[in-house]
Amino acid sequence: MPIQVARKAVDILIGSCGKDKDLVVDFYGGEPLLNLKTLLATVDYCRKNQKRWGVNFHFLLATNGTLLTPKIAGTLLKKGVQIAVSIDGSKKVHDRNRPFAGGKGSFNTITRNLKGMPKGVLKRLVGRATVTPFYPDMSSLYKNLRKLGFERVELFESEDACHRLTPQRERFFFSTDRQHRRLCRQYERLAKRYIKDTVSGFLDYRKTFFNRFFKLMQRLYYHHEVTGGCPAAVGQLAIDIDGGIYPCTSFLGIEEFKLGNINNGPEKKKLSIFLKTVSKRFKHCRGCLLFSLCRTTGSCLNINYYFNRDPALPYQKSCELFREKMELAIATLSILSEKIPERLEELFGFDPVGRRGNKLY
Repeated sequence: MPIQVARKAVDILIGSCGKDKDLVVDFYGGEPLLNLKTLLATVDYCRKNQKRWGVNFHFLLATNGTLLTPKIAGTLLKKGVQIAVSIDGSKKVHDRNRPFAGGKGSFNTITRNLKGMPKGVLKRLVGRATVTPFYPDMSSLYKNLRKLGFERVELFESEDACHRLTPQRERFFFSTDRQHRRLCRQYERLAKRYIKDTVSGFLDYRKTFFNRFFKLMQRLYYHHEVTGGCPAAVGQLAIDIDGGIYPCTSFLGIEEFKLGNINNGPEKKKLSIFLKTVSKRFKHCRGCLLFSLCRTTGSCLNINYYFNRDPALPYQKSCELFREKMELAIATLSILSEKIPERLEELFGFDPVGRRGNKLY
């Protein structure tokens, strides 16, 4: 992405943010650090103008870590960029999931970079693991991230996306009934681990920000009804490298969901059609007992489209998994309320912007 495109993307954000003052710019790939020049120029453009625009910018970056040297990490953190590093387990597991183009594993390169990080830098990084059917042991993945030195962790199950995946790539996703049952069992074990570490003071919500399981507990604790559900095209937009505008990153490159370009902004007609289409999800989900806590964020619009050819029609396996997570979140919160009632407010530290613990250090 050229610098000019990135700056125009920021202008689109400013022009569409309304009364919102806390704005998030998320650098997404591919691998964003391959284009460090544009990344840094975008951050500087935002910082230079945020006072004039009357907004506060927050920056998120997901990286595979192969180019994240201590120097680059320090520079980004000083500029307020929150960094998540993807490591999917032990060397064997990670190298299978994330090899270089030539087939060589990337684990050694990433861990070499991490070992060179000053302690003050490493503790501000987020360790992120994507869970796949090849190695679904979430508790082990969690412990592996902590062993590598991360204080803050994120765990996500791999999700199907509507990018015409090949049968070979679909093996990385939990698509069968058996795989889903196994994933639910892994979440049960992870919940027990979270309870143990939280009660001992080893873990709190701020250090796991963006972890979906803790997010559910936060919603329950604050009786937080989800008012709009998925923010695609309403609370967020995704900009492709050529300046194309899409509802979210999952829809990038799918022509029928292209909303316009950065030169002219989102086209009102296309935006209206998309919003009208996805609003039908409320009709499909209105009778669900978990509707107020989900609003179909339990079933991603992108996944709905991939499986049902309709972004408004929920994908049942996603709904079942959301229900399982919610039951575990209720049970976990009940146990924590019993064991450490005096620490709950501090534990969940409400932060609606989602800055991955930006103010921790």
